[in-house]
Formats: sequence, structure tokens, C-alpha cells
Amino acid sequence: MLRKLLTVIALFGITSYSIAQTQSGTLKGTITEDATGESVPMANVVVELNGAIIAGAVADFDGKYTIKPIDPGKYTVKISFIGFATKEISDVLITSNKITFVNSALKTESSVIGEVELVEYVVPLIDPDKTGAVKTKEEITALPTRNVQSVAAQTAGIYQEDEGSDINVRGARSDATFYYIDGVKVRASNKLPQSSIEQMTVITGGLPASYGDATGGIISITTRGPSNQFFGGVEVVSSSLLDPYGYNLLGFNLSGPLMRNAEGNSVLGFFLSGEYESFEDEDPSAVGNYKIKDDVMADLEDNPLIFSMNNDIVQAQRASEFISMDDLEYIDAKQNVARKNARLQGKIDFKPTLNTNITLGGNFANSTYRDYIYGYSMFNPSNNPETETQSWRVFGRFQQSFGASGDEQSASTLKNAFFTLQADYSRDTQSTYDVDHRDNLFNYGYIGKFTPVRELVEFTPLEWQGEDNTINIIGLDENGVPTPSDTLFDVLTSDGEGGTLFGLTQNLISYYDFEAGNLNQNAANYTESYYDFIGAESVTTLDQITGIGAAVNGDRTEFVHSLWYNTGREYNGYSKENNSQFRFTGMASADIKDHAIQFGFEYEQRDNRYYGVAPVGLWTLAEQRVNNYVGLYDGPYEFLEVDEVTGEYLITSQNTYNYDEMSSFAINFRDQHNIGYDEYVDIHTYNPDQLDISMFSADGLFNGGSSYASYYGYDSQGNMLEGVQPGMNEFLTEKDDNGNYTRNIGAFQPIYVAGYIQDKFAFDDIIFNIGVRVDRYDANQEVLKDRYSIYNVMTAGEVTDFGAHPENIGDDYVVYVDDNTNAGLITGYRDGDNWYDASGLPVTDPNVLNVSKGVLPMLLDPDALLNGDPLNKGLSADAFEDYEPEVVVMPRISFNFPISDEAMFYAYYDVLAQRPSANRMNPLDYLFLAYKADNAGLQNPNLKMQKTTNYEVGFKQALSSSSALTINAFYREMRDMIQYTRVAFAFPQEYFTYGNIDFGTVKGLSLAYEMRRTKNVSLNANYTMQFADGSGSSATSGANVVTSEQPNLRTTLPLDYDQRHNLTASVDFRYGSGKNYNGPLLNGKQILANMGVNLVATAGSGTPYSQQKNVTREAMFGINDRDYLDGSINGSRLPWTYRLDMRVNKSFDLAWGEEENQKSLAMNVYLQVQNLLNTQNIVNVYQYTGNPDDDGYLSTAVGIGDAQDQLDPVAFTDMYMLKLNSPFNYTRPRTIRLGVTLDF
Repeated sequence: MLRKLLTVIALFGITSYSIAQTQSGTLKGTITEDATGESVPMANVVVELNGAIIAGAVADFDGKYTIKPIDPGKYTVKISFIGFATKEISDVLITSNKITFVNSALKTESSVIGEVELVEYVVPLIDPDKTGAVKTKEEITALPTRNVQSVAAQTAGIYQEDEGSDINVRGARSDATFYYIDGVKVRASNKLPQSSIEQMTVITGGLPASYGDATGGIISITTRGPSNQFFGGVEVVSSSLLDPYGYNLLGFNLSGPLMRNAEGNSVLGFFLSGEYESFEDEDPSAVGNYKIKDDVMADLEDNPLIFSMNNDIVQAQRASEFISMDDLEYIDAKQNVARKNARLQGKIDFKPTLNTNITLGGNFANSTYRDYIYGYSMFNPSNNPETETQSWRVFGRFQQSFGASGDEQSASTLKNAFFTLQADYSRDTQSTYDVDHRDNLFNYGYIGKFTPVRELVEFTPLEWQGEDNTINIIGLDENGVPTPSDTLFDVLTSDGEGGTLFGLTQNLISYYDFEAGNLNQNAANYTESYYDFIGAESVTTLDQITGIGAAVNGDRTEFVHSLWYNTGREYNGYSKENNSQFRFTGMASADIKDHAIQFGFEYEQRDNRYYGVAPVGLWTLAEQRVNNYVGLYDGPYEFLEVDEVTGEYLITSQNTYNYDEMSSFAINFRDQHNIGYDEYVDIHTYNPDQLDISMFSADGLFNGGSSYASYYGYDSQGNMLEGVQPGMNEFLTEKDDNGNYTRNIGAFQPIYVAGYIQDKFAFDDIIFNIGVRVDRYDANQEVLKDRYSIYNVMTAGEVTDFGAHPENIGDDYVVYVDDNTNAGLITGYRDGDNWYDASGLPVTDPNVLNVSKGVLPMLLDPDALLNGDPLNKGLSADAFEDYEPEVVVMPRISFNFPISDEAMFYAYYDVLAQRPSANRMNPLDYLFLAYKADNAGLQNPNLKMQKTTNYEVGFKQALSSSSALTINAFYREMRDMIQYTRVAFAFPQEYFTYGNIDFGTVKGLSLAYEMRRTKNVSLNANYTMQFADGSGSSATSGANVVTSEQPNLRTTLPLDYDQRHNLTASVDFRYGSGKNYNGPLLNGKQILANMGVNLVATAGSGTPYSQQKNVTREAMFGINDRDYLDGSINGSRLPWTYRLDMRVNKSFDLAWGEEENQKSLAMNVYLQVQNLLNTQNIVNVYQYTGNPDDDGYLSTAVGIGDAQDQLDPVAFTDMYMLKLNSPFNYTRPRTIRLGVTLDF
């Protein structure tokens, strides 16, 4: 009784902790006597994994038993009772969130030869608890892919453009599907060592209430656990001799016990696996690439400009604009895109008792790769930036079951109670940079040292010769006599007879000397070649250098025909991200009669941080700031000496200094280098290590809205902010010791909490799953009180100076006036998005409120805008309020109804919700909006969750003892989807942002045929017909419409990933060994024993695109060609795509040593070929021609004329056509890899 009481207390007590995305399954069944069919009460049921007892139960008086929780995987189930032979059932498949039924009939001991009856479990064709598609480790290993998304894409209703690309589940956007690894929600890399995967479940519909924050699907991966015996393996894979893409992999796995109990079972065990892989080109194109021949490229880099003289004027042409096909060679792999990945996964299980389990685990992934920039690929591949990512996750899980003795269990109403608590922490970091410069920001953009060579020049301005001209001179008295005083005196410049008393001397720049740096040699070669041609003494201004096409510090090299980036063009970016996630989850479950009740809640908080700089331009910014307060040669004049020849007094110009305008950079730079504030600085004479970004203030980096830095969770210098994160008030008020605004922006730290309860019950093999989930999302940040104004506005209830308002105008309506700094009359009102004129009549065009200066809300504090701090532009934290958390209630209902042993009907109803993206509050958005930066694009911190309602019905029919057909129909309604939109008539100017305005529907029918292994063959095939329509394919698909000032019209059209027809088939042909071998023999040997081939064939109809009426120059940069739609949006279709992948493997058993001490290894050799037929599938085309490699421009009269106007028409034409031949227009080519695994 006490045990029952404690169980109830525990179950209700843990609801104050959390819920888990359940990574466990249930085993149920009935034990009967084989001869009579009567139940066998008190039979013992034990679940083992690799010889270790995992769980167990005792059957009740009716012979029924239930064992849970059990981690997903394959187990051995042993059933025993006195007088009966023990029955051992191997390879019993347990799947997460699912009941596996194993009924067993025991035979008497006398009827069984030996003591144990051995049976191999067969997964039933008609599964009464269908919840998603399951792939076991054996099935995953046999497939010709290592990619999780590609494995999932074999499920009906999932669209994937190409191997390894993102997936769309039943018409949902790609970011609507979430991945879980051992119950940990994955934010970044979902890649694991393949040997670590035990099972993968793909749920496309009928999501249990334990899953949330997803409106597409769920892909749940369970990793392998420890073993009672030591085992391990290694794997080596390479494509070096088989294809040109340079793939190599080395992997390992190891598992075993660390501590055993008295019975020899593992109490403490571990599993560890890892992989290291490298690519020369991870994502090659079916059409290959072209590169400039090495000797030609070397010459281009050394001599990028061709100089000539024309009428004594230097002219320069870019040597790259004379490159034609004769200078190129074809290559298969892209240049300088190598990638290296390292992955590690581990798990430790501690099982002190049969009912208690503690698991510690985690995984780590590191990738370092060179990013592919298509515009760099022809002339500048060496400057591809490098990105390094790291992802690591750790979790700790405590699981407690509440067992009972046989009679107590049978008599108890509350059975199979257990709870699970899990805490996990994830961190994902990413840095992108120039591989040579990394975070040395002033190394970017450095060309060399430009030293001005000055010369003292003496002359007398003509205007000084007039009789009445006077000037201010320091060092002369009122009579023009030299004096040591520094008092200013007005003195005559003329002797009254047409002559002058003074001669002016100036220290002018005669020319610029240049010393090339070695940090960006290819860029420096432009300038060095110019100096070599013209000579240093002819370079009199820095503008002269840039005007010829060479570069000074802070410049980047120009384009080639506006098609390609030229040699030496530096990557202009340094960024780092640091994102973390803490979750505390758990679940509790108990069986009350036939009901499995599960409940709990989840807590999650994220911490997102980013820092990014455009470092090349920091040189230009430094040049602008270092002397910003200095006025050159603008009087007063300073006495120097008397000219010995003319007798004139020589004077020089005196700089003026407005120290109130002195920038932080000017102060900090001079202080650090001990330079006087009255000295002019030539910034280009300094080396990169003499400058630092910390010399700039935050506002200096913002540069009046043309910002050089962007960040949150870091300060403006890139230092991580610790402790409580700053808000809008701190952004607008906090200053450093020098009086500069710090402009600290807090990390994005949203909070997600969810609770659920669900009841899963079985009645005569009918499985019902009824639940409800409640999600609460808090963006945990500030939002604008009124999205139409970044300043506090006044409402009708607050405005009394203009008499009574119209009767229909509420007190909370915003008042609009003719002049919001000095209001003279009311022009209208607004309630949310509804507008009214001054008489209270609704209007559809708010522009009618514009009577003089615009559509202007009446401001609460207009003086702050007029006379406030100019750096804050009148912004106040009072215009913002806390985000209001959103709560969504989501019922989930499903049932599976076996009509007979050979047929089953099922139906699902799900309401799903997903937290928004692109909703971080960025104070810079509002500061720059106050600066009235053009085409302002803002995040929307007030976005709400996206919702989907899913309906699904299906029928599964066994066609034979080994095959079945499933028919499935589904319908989805998507609403509150995120889309780019325009907030018109906002103050101080309209802006673009994101809103919950998109919607869509998905209708589909799928057919799936499954044939279990019959003789040598197994087959899985599915066909999906789907219609995915919506008002937007992604959060930015409407950007072109709204930025062209068109209204935010919403209508449903085919989505970009609307693939109407998709067929996938996986065929596995395999020979067994020994008595199971039925293949050919050679000299009596089973030459094909343990050999097989797996073929995966896919075919899909083309996705939509929008045809255009006119030709546009698609290959060129910076060309403002406007395209005109031909027909409807997404009214045209790409061609079908076809793909065939293959994996052939053969296993060998290797043994050596004496018989009594023999050792063995299992070796598997395999050949994996993707895109076996090397099909060139088209996935993008140019919208005028519908062709993947021709936009039609060069065939037009304009194109022909433009080509003829070039210095080398042939070179221009060749380069244009090559640019059109984009690798993004085709899928991957054939790749071939040879692998070997050794298991011991």
C-alpha cells in the first residue's frame, strides 16, 4: 500500500518539473499456453540488450503484461514460467511513442528439444499503433546515403530537391520541421556518426502531444546504448580513386561494460563513436566548372591592369576583361571549397537497479570549410572565406520505474508507473572570416603604406595686392613688426603701391610614395603595377589611384564586365555567432486499467548572440574620423621669417580645430600614439597593427545609419555581454567614461514553456491517442507600443485642445494632425490598422490625412524630437513595452482501427504551432529609422506563433503474407505564417518588416507499397500526389512585391516546393549464407554469400517558377532591370527529375588463432554510387527562356550591341555564357565511394 501511495505522490509531484519528447516505447502482450490457449498468469518477461537485462515484468492473472519505458532499438525478449520451456524472441523492434505487441504461446518443457525455444520476431504488416515511419540502424546502413534528411526523404509526402538538401514535409516550409537526438531539440547540425544511430523515426502526421514547436514534421533520432559485452568497429571510406570530388572518411565505435553486478550484468556501461571526413567539393554540380589556366591566372594576379598613354593621359584596362574560353579549362570540382568535419557521440548508462536508470550523453560536431561564392569562382577563388562551426550537446536523464510483485501488480489499478527527468544544454558557435586575417580587422582592406612627400612652396595670392586687404597674423604687432607674442593682429597685406608685404608658404603634398603590404598581395598588385608604370612622383592624390582602377587602403577591386569579382577582391566580413539552449524536460506515465496516461511540461530558454563587422571599410571610416575636427589652411596666418631675397615677411596657413566635434577615433588614436590634438594625421601611413576597432565609439561604427557593425549579446567591440542583458532604456542612456553612448544590445533570450497530457489506450487492438498540448511563447523582449510610430503618440482621450471628437472615435484612437511639432488641426484618426478622416468616416487610403507635411501622428513629446539629443533623434524607451506572451492550445486526436488481421483504418487530427523566427528586437532598427535611412527593413519583435491544422485518414491492407498497401489522404491548413510586409504611413517614415500574414493549404494523397523480404528481395515504394498552395513560400518571398510599393495582397498560388508528383522506390536484393544461401556456386563455394545491392530510385515532377515577358541581364551585377510577369506567379513548371542511387556490399567473417582461443572479425566491403546514371536534373531556370543556361540576353539587339561595345566582344560573350552556366541550376553528378567496415 505504501508503494502505491509513493507512486501516486511521485507521479503528481513531477508535474511541477517538466515533460519530455518521449524517446521510449512500450512492449505489451498476452502469455498463453500453446496447447490449450489459456492464459499463463505470473509468467516472467525479461527484455535484454546485448546480454544485459534492461527491463522486466510479471504477467497478471489474465496473462497480460506491459513493460515500459524502453529505449528504441532491437531487443531480445525472454518469457518463462515453471513447467514451460523458456521462449526467446530475438530482434523485437521497440519504437519511440509506440506500443509493440508481442503475444506468446508457451510450450511445455517436454515438447521442446533443449531448454529454450528460439523465435525471430517479425514486425507485423498491420501495425495497430502506427506512429510515423521507422528506420532501423540496419536499414539506414544499407541505404546509399549517410544524410539524415535524405533518409527521411524516402517517406511519402516529403520533398527534397537534391541529396543532402533541406526537406519540406507535406507542403510546410523547410524550417517547420524539427530534429531531436535522444530527446534533445537540435538547433544546428543534426549530423552524427552513422554507427551511433540506433533508430530514426519520421513523423509527418499524427504528432503525439509530447511534441511541439513544429508545424511540419518531427525527425527523432535515438542513438545506440551500451552493451553487456565489449564490441567495436572501424570504417574507412574514400572516393579518391573513383571520382574527382575528394571524399574521405574514418570512423569508429566502441561499447562495453564498465561495472557489472553479481549476476554479471552491466551496471555501468558506455558507447562511443566518432567520424572524421573531408571533401574537396561537398556539393558538386552535374555540369562541372571552368577555371582559368594556372599560368594565365598567375599572370593576371601579378599584372591585373594593362596601362597605356593617350594624349599624355594614363589609361588602364582590366586584364581580366580579355580572358576568353581559350584561357580556361574544364574541372569537375569547384575550387577552394574544401571541407573537414569531425563528429563525436557518446553515452554512459548507469543502472543500479532494474527500475532505475541514469543516462549521461552528448555529441560534438566541428566543421571547417571554405564558403563557395559564385562570383569569386572564376577570378578570385583564393579569397573564398572560411567558416568554422561547432555544435555540442550534453544531457542527463533520470528514469525511475515503480515495479511491483506479481500479485500486487495484478491487483493494482495503477500499473507500470514511471517518470523521466531530463536536462540538456546545447551550444552552437559559428565564425566566418578571411582565412589569413581572421579577427585582425584592419588587415582586411590593407593595401600598403601611402606616405605623402611634402614640399615647401612660396607664393603670394593675387588678392593680397589690393590696397585695402588685411589679414589676421600671429606673431606680428599692429604695425607689422615681428613680436614673440601669439596675439592676433589685423595687418595690411599691401604696401599701397601694388606690391605686397607678405609671401605665403605652404607645405604641400608633392606626391605619394607607396610601400606595398603583403597581407593582400593580389589587391596590392593593382596599385604596385600602377606605380611601376607611372612612377611615384606622378601620383599626387589618392583619388588618382582609385580613379585608374587601383586601390588604396579600404578599397576592394572592381568587377569583370559586371559579371565576376576580379582578382584580389577581399572578403568583406568577419562575424561570430554564439547560440545556446537550456531545456529541462520530463514526463510521467502510468497505466490506469487500459489507459496509458502521460503528462508533464517543458521549459526552454535560448540565448542567441551575434557580432559582425564589414572590416574593409574600417580604413575609410578611420580616414573620415581621424581629422574630422580639423579645418585645413583656413586662417589665421602664422609668421615664419623674413625672405632674404625679397625682404617680404613669410607666413604660413594655420589649421583650425573644432575640438567639440572631435571624434572618439581621433581622440583615441592620438592618445594611443602620443600625437598632439593639433597635428594632422595621414592615416594611410600607419600599419594595421597600429589601429584597432576599440578606437571607434559605437555611434562612430553606426555611421549615421550606414553601419559598419551589427551585434547583439556583444558590445560594439565584440566583447560578450555578461549578466542581465540591457534593454532599450540602457541602449539610449548608458555612456562610457568618455561620455560616448555604449549602445549595448542584449542577447535574444526567448522562453518557451509547454505542457501536455495525453491518454493512449488500447481496446481489442484499437489504439486511441487523445491529448492536448498548451504552448506558451515569450519573446522576452521589448516591442513597439504602436507599430506606426517609433515615438509616443497621443490618443483621442488625451487630446482636448481641438474640441469634441466624432462620436465613433474611441478614446484609444491615435490622433493625426497637420504638423506634429506644432499642431494646428486634426486630420484624422487610427484604430490599429483602421483609418478615419477628421469627421470620423473610415478611409481606405490614409494619404487623405496628408494636408501639408505628411500623415503625422500627434506626438506626446514633440520637443524631444526637435531639441533632444541629436544622436538619439528623440527616441525614448517609453515608446516600447514588454512582449505579451502567446498561449496556444492544441488538441491532438488519433486512432488506429484494425478492421481485421489484414486491414486497418486510421485517422489523425492535429493542431500544431511553431514559435516565430525573425522576431529579435533590434534597437538599431529604430535608431536608423529615426535617421530616416532609405528602404528601412526591420525585424518584428512582436511576431506571434505560426499555426497549422492537420487532417489525415488512411487505410492499410495486407495483400499477402509479406506485402501490404497503404492509402493515405491528408489536408493541411496553415495560417499566421511569416511574410515580409510594408508598414505604410508609419512615422517618421514607412518601413518594411515581417508579419503573421501568410496562409496556405496542402492537399495530398499517398500510396505506399511494402514487400517484406521474399526470397532475396524486399521492396518499399511510395507515390505522393500533393497540391501545396499558399500566399508565400518563405518569409521573404513577397519582398519584391512590397518593396516595389505594391499593396500587401494575399492570394494562394503554388508554393515554390509544390511538387505535384513524387515516386520513391527502395529495392534490396540480398543473398544469405549457409543453409539460407540460394545463389550461384563456384567450385562448391557460395561466392555471393552475404552480398547484396540496394537501389533507391526517385522521380518527381517539376516545381513551379514564374515566367517573365522580357529579357533581363541575369548574369550581371548591379543592373536595375525590371522584369514583367508572363502569366501568373509560379504558373510555369520545371521538368521532371530522376535519380538512381546504389549501394553494393559483401560481408566476410574473418577468424584466426587456435580453436579454443579463436578471434574473429566481421568485415563489410561496400561501393556506394549516388546518381548512378549521372542524370543532369534541372532545378532552376532563367525565367524568360525557361532554360538553365541561357537568359536570352545575348540574342537580343541590345545584348548584341553591348557585346560589340566591349574592348573584346568574344571575351565578354564567353564570360557571360559561363556565368549563366550556374552550378545552382543542376543537381549533383554521380559520386562513387568505396568503404570498408571492420566489426569486432
